[in-house]
Amino acid sequence: MAKEKTAKSSEFSNTNEERDIFSWQAPERSLRKRDKDFWITVLSTYFLTSIILIFAKETFLVFAIGAAIFLYYALTTVEPQIIINKITNRGIYFGSIFYDWRDLANFWFGKSGEREALFFETYLRFPRQVSLIIEAKDKDKLKDLVVKKLPLVKQEPTFIDKASKWLMEKLPLEDKKN
Repeated sequence: MAKEKTAKSSEFSNTNEERDIFSWQAPERSLRKRDKDFWITVLSTYFLTSIILIFAKETFLVFAIGAAIFLYYALTTVEPQIIINKITNRGIYFGSIFYDWRDLANFWFGKSGEREALFFETYLRFPRQVSLIIEAKDKDKLKDLVVKKLPLVKQEPTFIDKASKWLMEKLPLEDKKN
């Protein structure tokens, strides 16, 4: 549900008074539910890998991998909250967190799980990237607004992206549903 505020003058002029230019409600993150078969495969792989690592005396690595699996489990089972994202003349809001235009380097559109998303690269140490879930119908309007403040870049897949895609094609952890 997107709301658009229109002003008679340029949207980004007069930064003394903060004005909402575009706002919408969206989940705070993308959610992809996993089925029972996926978790059986992950836990079986973890168990077998843990046995090998324990014999190699790498118990810390066993606990670290277990913690990462638990974090992933929590993120795929807990429903994300619905938040209000805004673009203003001073910056962007991700829920209640504000990022000034000076903190943002560039932006691009992509996918976050199964949903369309607007990504911002920041100059901050943390977070290096901010992703806002968007509706596909709002993509052109958001592009027209944000390009006035930040450069639009085409995000090329990195080596890690290509390697993980290849690995998921060769060793799928769940059946692909057509």
